[in-house]
Amino acid sequence: MTSPAAAASDCPASIDERAFASAAKLRELNGRMAGFGVRATGSPAHNRFLSWLERRVSRLPGMSVRSERFPIVRWQPGPGLLVSGGVVPVAAAIPYSAPGLRSGELIRLPGSEPITAANARGKVVLRDFPAVDRGYLAETRLHQDMIDAGVAGAAGVVVAFPFPHEQVRGYWDPHTGTHYRVPGVFVGSDAAGKLQPGTRTTIGVLAGRSPAVTRSLIATLPGRSPERIVIDTNTDGVGWVQENGTVALLALAEHFAHVPQRCRPRTLEFVFATGHLHRPAEGSEFRARALDAEYDDGGVAFAFVLEHLGTREFLPSAGSLQPTGAAELSGWFAGSPVLARAAAAALAARAVDRTFVLPGSDLPVPDRAPPQCSFGGIGTHFHSHLVPTMAMISGPWTLWAPSFGAEAVDHERMRRQVLAAGDAVLTLGAVPREQIAGPYLDLRRARAAGAATCSHDLPPEWAPMPARTR
Repeated sequence: MTSPAAAASDCPASIDERAFASAAKLRELNGRMAGFGVRATGSPAHNRFLSWLERRVSRLPGMSVRSERFPIVRWQPGPGLLVSGGVVPVAAAIPYSAPGLRSGELIRLPGSEPITAANARGKVVLRDFPAVDRGYLAETRLHQDMIDAGVAGAAGVVVAFPFPHEQVRGYWDPHTGTHYRVPGVFVGSDAAGKLQPGTRTTIGVLAGRSPAVTRSLIATLPGRSPERIVIDTNTDGVGWVQENGTVALLALAEHFAHVPQRCRPRTLEFVFATGHLHRPAEGSEFRARALDAEYDDGGVAFAFVLEHLGTREFLPSAGSLQPTGAAELSGWFAGSPVLARAAAAALAARAVDRTFVLPGSDLPVPDRAPPQCSFGGIGTHFHSHLVPTMAMISGPWTLWAPSFGAEAVDHERMRRQVLAAGDAVLTLGAVPREQIAGPYLDLRRARAAGAATCSHDLPPEWAPMPARTR
């Protein structure tokens, strides 16, 4: 088993912020990312962004870059169409909904009433957006409604937000990547008022489906030991928030590439993963499976996931989303005491407020390995595979609402978060992997002995077909 070499005595214990990307630089990089447009998995915009990232990372001193490729059936987003007593403005097509035009009677179904063949066959179903604290919490309901509508043989689904068209223009969720069997669209509250249940309604989605190949980029920066610290985020996304963890990884990669190798006790692996908007090809899950398989051989120290950084809090007020002036609440998940202490110290040193160090976001299940599966986002993949993991994430209303643009991100705060992440990497650089792992080692032994584990199933590529009528 390989042990990390200690850093030289003159190496920094934390990142020198004078040598790190400024808030203005992070904003510039975030704007460049957002400038590629909607980076749907495997789309031309996503591929252009990946090529830009690859060129930028490949030229860093000492860095080697490779790709992991995954075949998918790509969904190329296009506009939605809704005609119900006149043209109704559509804020966005529901991701992965079926292309084409269909017509039927518009019916309103309350959220408490399931969509079935008995109430929805041949009809366009109007639903209110679920009443949730944050938009991302609605994904399970939205996904199930699209599945149910397809099985029921509905003509389509319309989801009405309680917020105006301009705020939800381009909204993107669910992000399971499962191809649905019916067209679906989002409308804002101003457009929803024009819909009249009982009227003949035409719904359409002008999108494309085609076979494609998408890829993750894996950039490796050698340290004094081949044992790796793996830093992960996803590259497909929308707007300035999802996924600006890419900007953080790029800034960290550029910084550590200019740190002398003698000051990098472990090798750093930066995973720019694909597939988070097309989860049958979730690159972070496949990377986590690989790390799990090799962890016991001593090649991996821990994984660290960064998502949705610098976000500002927006909350519903008087029929729209309004900034509160505060930072969005965020979590720094940590699966061992050593990781948790490093997280808490880094947050305090960089004065990052409204961030909580947590062991998980779901209720613990005794005798499961691990008791808590969820780290709130793609950190879940590494933690649930029992690779020692930290994950920094927030879940603002702006996460899937790209219309807020740069206003959604406080780049000074984002910089403090990324500096804290870098500090934690330095702090843990030479800590023995057994100390970092803590309870993970016993959990891995329990799993090997037959203990219950977390699910690692990914969503299917295709939703179920409509049920046959007799």
